[in-house]
Amino acid sequence: MGFDREGRRVSARGVELFDYGNPGSHGFYISLFVRAGSMHEAAEENGITHFLEHALIRNLNQFYKPSGVNPYLDRYGLELGASTFSEMVQFFVCGSAAAFGRGAELITALLRPLSLPVSELDAERERIKAEIRENDERGSLTNFTNELVHAGTSLSRPITGNRTALNRIRLKQLEAYRRRVFSPENLFLYVTGNYKEADLTELLRLVDERLDAEVGFRQENLAPRTAAFGKREGRVYLKNADFTLLRLTFDMDMARLGLAEVDLIYDMLIGGNNAILFRELSELRGICYDVQGATERYNNTGSFTISLEVRENRLYEAAELVLRLLREFTETLYPEQALMKASYVDNAYLLYDDMREMNFTFAYDNHILGQSVSSISERSALFASVTPEAIREAASSIFKKENLTVTLKGKKRSVDLARLEEILRNF
Repeated sequence: MGFDREGRRVSARGVELFDYGNPGSHGFYISLFVRAGSMHEAAEENGITHFLEHALIRNLNQFYKPSGVNPYLDRYGLELGASTFSEMVQFFVCGSAAAFGRGAELITALLRPLSLPVSELDAERERIKAEIRENDERGSLTNFTNELVHAGTSLSRPITGNRTALNRIRLKQLEAYRRRVFSPENLFLYVTGNYKEADLTELLRLVDERLDAEVGFRQENLAPRTAAFGKREGRVYLKNADFTLLRLTFDMDMARLGLAEVDLIYDMLIGGNNAILFRELSELRGICYDVQGATERYNNTGSFTISLEVRENRLYEAAELVLRLLREFTETLYPEQALMKASYVDNAYLLYDDMREMNFTFAYDNHILGQSVSSISERSALFASVTPEAIREAASSIFKKENLTVTLKGKKRSVDLARLEEILRNF
């Protein structure tokens, strides 16, 4: 059992369980990770993983009769949830340390076969359609960008799928898919918080008792690349809208980049309190209210995204300024104190106090992205070891013209695409 570092054990059926305990915590957090998602889906089954996530949560009602699972959660103060990503699904349950056994019962009930009545499966299908509609996924700049950046690959398709594919999926197909992706080799558990050795033993016993899946199946976190990766043409792609939203997406070669360098670059530009882009664009010039960003990372590839909403008459100024700041960033050797390491080094053990964040961070970094950091002290040392030269080198490999795709929401009649593309040529 891991208290000062991550622990590992394997069930009799080959399911891995990792843990990093904190006996000072008052609660527990159990996650079940499955290596599945839209990245691994064929076009005709797009959205099946997200549909399975919904169906398995609803399926719990079959085992908590007569009232279903929600009154049970309320009765024992438990929280249950799930999220589907392009490369994985996370199911979780958390609550008071005294209720660990009930959490273990609940999370392993997700391993049971689907036995939903058709009417309930159809109701869940309609809920997903409502989710897609309410989030305006078809009209989003994110979806528009993915279709361009990841053209011709599974990453160009939405995690939630589309109405046509969803309508075709039936219970038999969903159950066959569950048995395949819930292979012992394709899933793992991660436990944080306060628990005992016996709790982990019982959790693995329940896993082996309830797991009903095919064996020998495992999906790796290797994303498909388009032929245009790292060879972009300096084009600007416009989606009509009555507001102006600018997005810059840079290809990242994650086979060459370290996770720590990418995290620090993100904080220096966007995430930190003194982040360069936010300070210059929002606080000093008032071009936008906020600067949003994201990093999409797989073991072999990824992307770095910068987004900002601006008034149309300041669009070109904003584009020129962002690109100038990024160019200067790649040319500057920043002093050690400017690398924004404090949250990872000075505040490293604050992560230990947050069982939810610690659970996801260690599970994702170590067992999805393949980083081998077995303790908070090792993670702190990794970030502490990043040099100003490493930041400049990593930034130079990301922020260059041949990696850049620019997408835009704005008024087609008035946005001057040729002017924007000229700005890109000067980057």
